Amino acid sequence: MSETTAHETLDTDAAPTPAEAGTSRFGPLTGLRVVALLVAVAFLAGAVGWAVGQRDQDPLSSTDVGFMRDMSFHHEQAIALSLILLYHDDTSAELDAYAQEIIVAQRYEQGLFNATLDRYGHSSEVGSEVMGWMGGAMAPDDMPGLASEEQMDALRDASGDEAEALWIALMTEHHLAGLHMADFEARRGDDRTSRNIARAMVRAQRGEVIDLDRYRRLHDLPIPDGFGDPLQDQRLRPLSLDGD
Repeated sequence: MSETTAHETLDTDAAPTPAEAGTSRFGPLTGLRVVALLVAVAFLAGAVGWAVGQRDQDPLSSTDVGFMRDMSFHHEQAIALSLILLYHDDTSAELDAYAQEIIVAQRYEQGLFNATLDRYGHSSEVGSEVMGWMGGAMAPDDMPGLASEEQMDALRDASGDEAEALWIALMTEHHLAGLHMADFEARRGDDRTSRNIARAMVRAQRGEVIDLDRYRRLHDLPIPDGFGDPLQDQRLRPLSLDGD
């Protein structure tokens, strides 16, 4: 795929299937799916642990460190948003299962990032500024994709379809920002293992954005005021996936 092609508008009706997007359809978090997820997590942890263990010198650049540190901080709100959705008792079990999978996956990634940073003597705590590794330092609360306190409160107070539509919009914006960060690391990071993890995150979060929009359309949920159509968002065309 050329850079020009990568920025063309997505056809909503031609959005890739979950298999093409690299994720599965929504559905109950069955025992089989839990086992499969845990096996995949264990395999990746072992592979990354082996790769890290083979290196005596710090392979991480400032971009690698900034990505892992800031992404771990960014993940915290995705987990919080998902826990708020699960607190509601009038949202669909189908969407709740997806929120559970986000919690599991992002908690694991946080652990992976923090362990890698600690292995090479880097702090996992963000300071007064984030995103400097992408060329635009800012306060942590201003990080792209983070919901405001007002939006978090609105999600807590919403119910039923309104809660589902708002959660999808907030999580979609969160993922679009996250995959943009991962796309930068996948293209600009120095450490090969970190770049590969970032590229896998790009695929996964892009697929999740597409699946969330498919769920929204299938259930006739609106896009809340203040949010745009994610399928028209340029960040859904990451350059690191050119050629896939």
